[in-house]
Amino acid sequence: VYEEKMKVVVVGGGIMGMMTARELSKSGAAVTLLEQGKLGQESSWAGGGILSPIYPWTYADSVNALAKWSQQQYPQLAEELIDEGGVDPQWTQSGLLVLANETTADAMFAKATNWARGYGLACERLDGRMLHEQEPELAESHTQGLLFPEIAQIRNPRLIKSLRASCLKRGITLLENSPVSGFVVSGKKVRGVSVGEDKHEADVVVICAGAWSARLLTSMNIEVPIKPLRGQMLMYRTSPGQINRITLSEGHYVIPRRDGRVLAGSTQEDVGFDKSTTQEALLELRHTAETLFPFLAEAELENHWSGLRPESKAGIPYICMVSGLEGLFLNAGHFRNGVVLAPASVRLVTDLILQRTPILEPLDYGLER
Repeated sequence: VYEEKMKVVVVGGGIMGMMTARELSKSGAAVTLLEQGKLGQESSWAGGGILSPIYPWTYADSVNALAKWSQQQYPQLAEELIDEGGVDPQWTQSGLLVLANETTADAMFAKATNWARGYGLACERLDGRMLHEQEPELAESHTQGLLFPEIAQIRNPRLIKSLRASCLKRGITLLENSPVSGFVVSGKKVRGVSVGEDKHEADVVVICAGAWSARLLTSMNIEVPIKPLRGQMLMYRTSPGQINRITLSEGHYVIPRRDGRVLAGSTQEDVGFDKSTTQEALLELRHTAETLFPFLAEAELENHWSGLRPESKAGIPYICMVSGLEGLFLNAGHFRNGVVLAPASVRLVTDLILQRTPILEPLDYGLER
């Protein structure tokens, strides 16, 4: 489509932005990435890194289609990133254990197993004895569970470091502390962006700014229904192997890392761009985690933080060209699933930019859907 080397500006330096920059660079584009703060320090850093939507059978097919494509790519992507930057993002197939209470178990399991069959995903129902064989430290009161052994996780802060190293190795220009203040427009075409007095010219601009994406586009009178939703999380320090599986119960989860750290999350709070942590959330998350795994009550609580998820309608991201403005693309609004949906989202937006045959039906991810 472009005679010379296409110049691309990616706005947003989280996992989505860095992966988008890397994918476009692989296709031969000259890429500059602009991040308003530090790379990967917003929701990319704050999330849990579960490589599956939580209760995936409750999500739209369009979300699960992105997840399935991405899940198949992640092992190879992790290997590539280790080779390119020397940082292991710790892709780990820990499996996902979904607990249920006696009254709702049958209905939930029927839906979940039916969904898993449709997606070709292994799924096994466990009774109390089998549950405690999988997780000896799980509270005795849990007697019903479903195991998805193929579900994996990745360690977000390490993924950020490995993507940064990969981008630098590929010659991508990474500019931190560079908040975009406006767009350079000529007629009906975007020609770049402004950062204060500086102009960054481009053939294509891709907005990957998470919860901040809507705010950026408002200046162009473009309405994008993405808003921040705060999620708070905790981290315990334990010994490796005390918890083996990602464990999900009543909307909360516990994630064991390879080094014995255990993450517990997460809240969903509509408080705008407020990233402060609260005592109320700390108590709620502690109670849930320590009720699931009682030994955590004795473990060292190492950290408590929050991030702003980019909430979108039904959690379906916007991966599209912004109509009416040639050269402006959007890859944002992934809600709770940015990490798991990233490889497919990035490939799809690159397909659209390069006018290749797209991996998935693009209309499902448009602003006009």
